[in-house]
Amino acid sequence: MEKVKVMVFDLDGTLYEDTHHFDYYANKLCEKLGIEKQELFKKDYEAILTGEHALKMGTVFDADHDLILTHENGQVLQAHTWDGEPLSKHEVGKLYPKELQFNFHSMLSIGDLWWVPAAIARHYGIDNESAGLSFLETRQYMMTPEFQMKVVPGFKEILQRLSNSKKLVLLTNSPKRDSEVLLKKLGFDNLFDMLIFDGKKPLQTRDHLTGIKENYQVEYHEILCVGDNMMNEIFPAKQLGCQTILIDPHNISREVGADHIVPRLSMLVDTLITFEQ
Repeated sequence: MEKVKVMVFDLDGTLYEDTHHFDYYANKLCEKLGIEKQELFKKDYEAILTGEHALKMGTVFDADHDLILTHENGQVLQAHTWDGEPLSKHEVGKLYPKELQFNFHSMLSIGDLWWVPAAIARHYGIDNESAGLSFLETRQYMMTPEFQMKVVPGFKEILQRLSNSKKLVLLTNSPKRDSEVLLKKLGFDNLFDMLIFDGKKPLQTRDHLTGIKENYQVEYHEILCVGDNMMNEIFPAKQLGCQTILIDPHNISREVGADHIVPRLSMLVDTLITFEQ
């Protein structure tokens, strides 16, 4: 294990593990549908959360073709319809001859729970603008006192100690305004040396990490990336040679994934202690 000089943290699902805001987001999206589709939305949402739907954590939703994809490092292995019917190998090869290119509109990587309601919304015809409005409404709710966050014992303390000897960087896709409120709620607002909001991960993850490397004049192997989304944070960092910790509450990690894998934040605290040097 190489000595770490810079630690790069995601925000949602990485610095806190509350999940009730995903239900709020799902409800806001559902409200934008007609009554009949609302019932279908709710049924699918519950089925996905209980693992009884073709869309699962770790899959990809191709909104243009309304297909659910299983892949390995961007290479499509299988494709299913929304109702779970498989496509033939010939059809899969014809539709996806090249490595997938993920984006925020048509090729959605279901790497964390934000993308579950978003994928269902796209399936039932909610456009990007309406989905974006629901997301902003949810982030606004998260800024209010009604959104209570659980304290993870020892987390703030280990981050404070690490900040004395290492540079801590926040790299999140979330907007600046509400992210700053969440950091303050958590008591983490003065711990980070650099804050990067609206990060557009995974499209710009490598660019951000390159900028961080140059800013602190370190090597990639001296950077530790911590996140809960394999495609957004871990895979691009591994390509560059960074060290990685994946928080994997849904058990979707693969053998050739992160250097360290933990199922919840309490175990992340224990792992971070090993970097305290």
